[in-house]
Amino acid sequence: MEKNTKLRWSLFFFFLLLLLQLMAIFFLPLNYITAIIVIFIDVLLLIQIIMQQRSLQISNHQKIIQASIVAEKALDFVSEDMPVGVISWGVDRQFIWMNPYITAEVNDLTVADQQDMINELIQRDEKGKNVYKIKDTLYHFQLNKEKALVYLIDITKEVELETKEQNLQTVVGILSVDNYDDVTDRKDDKEISYLNSFITTVISDWMDSYQIFYKRVNAERFFFFARHEDLTKMTDNNFDLLEKIRVAAEKEGVLITVSMGISYGNQSLEIIGDTAQNNLDIALVRGGDQVVVKDAEENAKPIFYGGNSTSAAKRTRVRSRAMSTALKNVFNETGTVYVMGHRFPDMDAIGASFGVSCLARFHNKNVHVVIDEQEIIPDVDRCLEEIHKDGEMEGLLISPAEAMKQRKAGDLLVMVDYHRPSLSISQELYEQFENVVIIDHHRRGEEFPSKPLLTYIESSASSASELVAELVQFESKENRKMTKMEATLLLAGITVDTKNFSIRTTARTFDVASYLKTCGADASLVQYILSTDIKSYLEISQLVGESEYVGEDIVIAAGSETKEYDSVTAAKTADTLLSMVDINAAFVIIKRNDGVVAISARSTGTINVQMIMEALGGGGHFTNAAAQIKATTIAEVKQQLLATIKEQLSGGEKE
Repeated sequence: MEKNTKLRWSLFFFFLLLLLQLMAIFFLPLNYITAIIVIFIDVLLLIQIIMQQRSLQISNHQKIIQASIVAEKALDFVSEDMPVGVISWGVDRQFIWMNPYITAEVNDLTVADQQDMINELIQRDEKGKNVYKIKDTLYHFQLNKEKALVYLIDITKEVELETKEQNLQTVVGILSVDNYDDVTDRKDDKEISYLNSFITTVISDWMDSYQIFYKRVNAERFFFFARHEDLTKMTDNNFDLLEKIRVAAEKEGVLITVSMGISYGNQSLEIIGDTAQNNLDIALVRGGDQVVVKDAEENAKPIFYGGNSTSAAKRTRVRSRAMSTALKNVFNETGTVYVMGHRFPDMDAIGASFGVSCLARFHNKNVHVVIDEQEIIPDVDRCLEEIHKDGEMEGLLISPAEAMKQRKAGDLLVMVDYHRPSLSISQELYEQFENVVIIDHHRRGEEFPSKPLLTYIESSASSASELVAELVQFESKENRKMTKMEATLLLAGITVDTKNFSIRTTARTFDVASYLKTCGADASLVQYILSTDIKSYLEISQLVGESEYVGEDIVIAAGSETKEYDSVTAAKTADTLLSMVDINAAFVIIKRNDGVVAISARSTGTINVQMIMEALGGGGHFTNAAAQIKATTIAEVKQQLLATIKEQLSGGEKE
């Protein structure tokens, strides 16, 4: 207030002198007296200006002094009282200064410990991990390498609250007993009652150990509620119920396994429950004897546990006939049918494709089989030569580019022998279809079409050709039968995936093969299509010769960085290695013709190669799987594979 008053008087005095000077100039006669008056007034004005300038300088100086005092107090607060730890280090990464807030926590560290701490903080910062634990305290840190400073903020209470909130999240789980109907099919009431009591006892004991609420919904399904902390305990024990019930059932002389779908999160119970049901469906489609856990968040990734036994056959004729009816209804409600397999299709994809085209023909549908003849393997090359000899079948073939031109709204895409959109012959073509049907025999993975009209995935089936051939069998009548060539292609598909009916076969496989023979399937033509030429044989021999053991019963064969192979060569090499004594798993790494590094994996059933391939972005079956990895080298992929094998065999099942 005082300063403002002085300023107003100074301005008043200044303008008054200026006014007097102007009046002297304009109203007094021009003489020596007037000049003296003007000069006197100018001197007074100059004095006033100098005094005002000095006053301003003094004021600024006072402000600087005041700011310095405030800064010193702030610095004292930062150094002494601010609840943030500050550490400065020297060239040798030894502490040279720290504020009192953090001193008590790190005061007892030796020079070597201090250097280790700074090194670890720098490494964590480079990886984007900004949390560090000192004793029992968690800190969020911000690091400035140029100034050699690190700021540590205590977040222990926040983390404890977050953990407590997470632990109280609702967990919904659905448990299903695999193969219950098959096991009880030929048992009398007394045996079924004993089996129900046995199943209930084992499952109840396990759930009681975690103190969770559960109810048996029906003979083969349980429903339970838990908290996230209970789920954490289950995952820490790798859901040991899977092993307990399998071992206990074997002692009772029955084949019983269980599958679970579990979900949790902050969403509504409806969303969490729907996600749990979807997770159970995934577990069952993947072959059962496993647990799928997934946050109800839309973009969350599922985590798989178990899956340590091969898929038991769960397919029944009732289900197959129901799928046949459902597919017929889809055909009737859609337009032109386009059938597409995976990139570099094998004979199973080709056979299943023409099997579906046969089904479409039964219902008078226009149908096309999508093939990119620039991306084919030798077996399929020989197959296409035979197809081009048949004018009617040749007319079904269409390139991806032509299919994109002809496709119309309402048309249908049938995906055969695969379910991951990224593996499509043309993903661009796939993305143009709203109506999609999936027919596959591979265990379902994380990548999956969003809203397929119909999904027929049976991991217990030997091949997609077996599934399609069975559908054709249900639809066949006296006036509509498959051609000999169609039957031959389906038989070739089954033959290649079962390794001449030596693996993954069931009674249904042989029933379907018998039906195909009655339809005129040519076994000699199948043998010709699947035969190996001398060049491929030599390549297989070379890869086998370069194989090496990476475990007691695991071998890896890696091709040259400069040589390209087709996927069939890799698969046949893996099969050859697996046929040798004391080898339970074989992995073959090659560079494909399109530059992608591919892995072909085979197992006798003691090692789950599907889980190993899924960890590398691939998939497949318990005993037969593969992966494709882009923009990398064979050496890099080999190191990734070795690390994944080690992780999976040591119990890591996360995807």
